[in-house]
Amino acid sequence: MQEIPDTTVGPLFCGQLELSEPTCMMHHMRPIKCVAFEGTLTGRRFYGCPVQQSEGVNCGVIEWVDKPWHPILQNCLSRLWDMYHEQNCGRVVDKQKYEKHLAKLKTENDKLCIEYTKLVQDVSKMFDWQDGRVGHMDNQKAVEEEEFEKKKKKEVEERARLEVQMEKLKLAKEQRCILQSQADIIKNTRKAKKEVEQERDLLKIEKAKLEHVVNELLSDGHASKEKLEKIKAILDS
Repeated sequence: MQEIPDTTVGPLFCGQLELSEPTCMMHHMRPIKCVAFEGTLTGRRFYGCPVQQSEGVNCGVIEWVDKPWHPILQNCLSRLWDMYHEQNCGRVVDKQKYEKHLAKLKTENDKLCIEYTKLVQDVSKMFDWQDGRVGHMDNQKAVEEEEFEKKKKKEVEERARLEVQMEKLKLAKEQRCILQSQADIIKNTRKAKKEVEQERDLLKIEKAKLEHVVNELLSDGHASKEKLEKIKAILDS
């Protein structure tokens, strides 16, 4: 029994199967209608056990509704998934670069803060020495340090807010890409399936024409009847 693949929502094929059969060997419950959304299985409908969704148990595919796709369609699906994973890896690399750049900026900001604090201390000492009013300058220094801490805290909060907004935008963009890819895959799957059905109908028509010609030749007594009988047997098989 094949392991249940990842699935997607199918508006025209969803819900629980009304019949009691078939059921999985473990839970013996009515299966649910699922649409595969994984690799070359994308778009294939099947019946799956409803328990595995909630308990993490993979009972396997109970029964496939659709037959395996045509090899050409499977190759197309495989290439589409490869392209999706490649783009997803690119986004991960971009995120890592962004995080490294952000860490570098944070290090530089901390360094500037230390230098600024030192500069404030040096200036305060110079004023204390020049004016001889140590008490007043100490108070001024405390005020400046307090203002600096408030400013620094405000900058950190603003930076954190911007980072959260950027993450939300990235997640929204990724979700749109996934939905678009899903729609394109389903559309291409339906198109390929329709082309295969058209090709099958044409072959049926050609076979019927050939059978008609063979029957006419047999009735008229043309050529070797033994050979024609063999051809007819092949067509009937």
